[in-house]
Amino acid sequence: MISLKNKKGAEMTIGTIIIIILALVVLVLLVLGFSTGWSNLWDKIKNLGAGGQSNVDSVVQACNIACTTQSQYEYCKLRDVRFGKDQAEKDVVVGLAKTDSAGIIKNIKCPDLIGKNLGMDACSLSCTIATGTTP
Repeated sequence: MISLKNKKGAEMTIGTIIIIILALVVLVLLVLGFSTGWSNLWDKIKNLGAGGQSNVDSVVQACNIACTTQSQYEYCKLRDVRFGKDQAEKDVVVGLAKTDSAGIIKNIKCPDLIGKNLGMDACSLSCTIATGTTP
């Protein structure tokens, strides 16, 4: 008859189980980071908490404030516009850029939103590079 009293190492402590789970999570994050790109992974992690909510109103508000305060840097910086589940909002911006699978248009400047029925006011600021041309 086999006795279970003298088996050494048969128990696994809770601490060991937690360490194994954490190691697996880190391994999965490393694999995803190297396979999809670190910035893409970070965007997906940030969007988990957002739940696919639209940030169009906050981007338009930030652009209008930048125009009012004549802050050219804030007005011309590249932004990511996230559309919610409302397809009508996406249709307004057709032609600017394609949305990714999460409904995000990347690298949009405030002037790109003028005249798209999003509430963006016209502004006297221009986004020009050193050669004087509009990008």
